[in-house]
Amino acid sequence: MTTKFFLLVFTIICSTNLLAEATQKGALNLYIENDTRDLGGPGSDNAYTNGFKLSFVAAENQIPNWATFFIEASTFLKDQLKESQSNFGISFGHKIFTPNDIRASELITDDRPYAAWMYLGFSAHFENAVRSHTFELDIGLIGPAALGENVQNGYHKMIKKYLAEGWKNQLRNEPTLQLSYQQRLSFFQLNRNNSKYKYLDLVPFFGASAGNVEIKIHSGLMIRLGQRLPNDFGPSRPSQNDGDHFTEPLVSHAEKTYFYGFMAGRANFVARNIFLDGNTFGNSHSVSKNPFVFETELGFVGNLDQFSATWSFVTRSPEFKERSAINSFASISLGYTY
Repeated sequence: MTTKFFLLVFTIICSTNLLAEATQKGALNLYIENDTRDLGGPGSDNAYTNGFKLSFVAAENQIPNWATFFIEASTFLKDQLKESQSNFGISFGHKIFTPNDIRASELITDDRPYAAWMYLGFSAHFENAVRSHTFELDIGLIGPAALGENVQNGYHKMIKKYLAEGWKNQLRNEPTLQLSYQQRLSFFQLNRNNSKYKYLDLVPFFGASAGNVEIKIHSGLMIRLGQRLPNDFGPSRPSQNDGDHFTEPLVSHAEKTYFYGFMAGRANFVARNIFLDGNTFGNSHSVSKNPFVFETELGFVGNLDQFSATWSFVTRSPEFKERSAINSFASISLGYTY
C-alpha cells in the first residue's frame, strides 16, 4: 500500500468524521505540546519535540453515530452508560520525535530515532461522583507517511531556523493500533467553610496502554489548589493519550468561572515504545529503553464561561540508556464549549 493511499484514506476518514460530529453540541479542544520557549518550554529541540491534537467532544450523555458500534459490542460500555455520565470524543493527532543533534545528517547510533506519528483517536469518558474511566482507541501510521519531516522543516523554514537534516534515518512506514485506559479517583478534598466549593483535592490515577506504539502501565497523583475547583478530575494532555476533558452542560456564570494550579507525578513501567525500540516488523534504528520512566507536571487551569485554557510544564526522566538527559516540554490546551 503506497504512502499516497495511506494519506488519502486517512484524510477522508478525518474530514468525514470531524465534520459529521461537529454538528452536535459539545466542546472543541486544541492541544499543542512543544519544547520551545515560545510556549514556556526549555528552549530545546529534541526528544519529544512537538505534539498537536484537535478534538471534538460530544456533550454529556450524547452518543455520536460512530460510538454505537463500540457500545453494542461491549457489555462493559453498556453498563457504564447506565451508571455514569458519559462523553464521547473524536480527535486528530500528530507527534514528532528527534535526536538531540538535528543538524547531523548521518545516523546517530547512540540517540533516539527520528519518528512521526499521525493518528485518528476515538475516546469514551464515563464519570460519576467518585471516579472517571477514560478509553481511547488510536488508529494511525508511523514513518515518512506521517509527514514528520514536512511538518518540522516546514515550520523551521517559516521561522527561518536551521533544518532537521537526519529525517532520512527515521522509522519506516507502519500502521498503528493503540488502546489506552485511565481511571481517576476522587480521593480527598477540602471545602470552604459553609460552601459547596472545594479549594483543594487529591486525584490518584492509574492506567495502561497496549498496541504496537506502546505497551505500558502507569500510576500517579494529581494535587489541585484553587478558590473554586470544578467538579471534575483535572486536565489531560495528548502526550499520554488520556482522552479529553469532561464536557458538562452550560451552568451558571459563577460555576463556569474558575482558576487553579495543579501538580502531578506519574510513574510509568514501559514494556515497549516504538519510538525507542524501533519498528515492530523488520529492522530499524533503536536504542535501549529504560523500563521505568518518571514524570512531573506543574500547571494552571482557567475557565471563563465557554472558554478554557490549560498550561503545564512537564519534566520526564531519561527514557533510554545511551543518553541520561532529562527532557522537558510545555503543554497548552484551549477549549470552547457550545
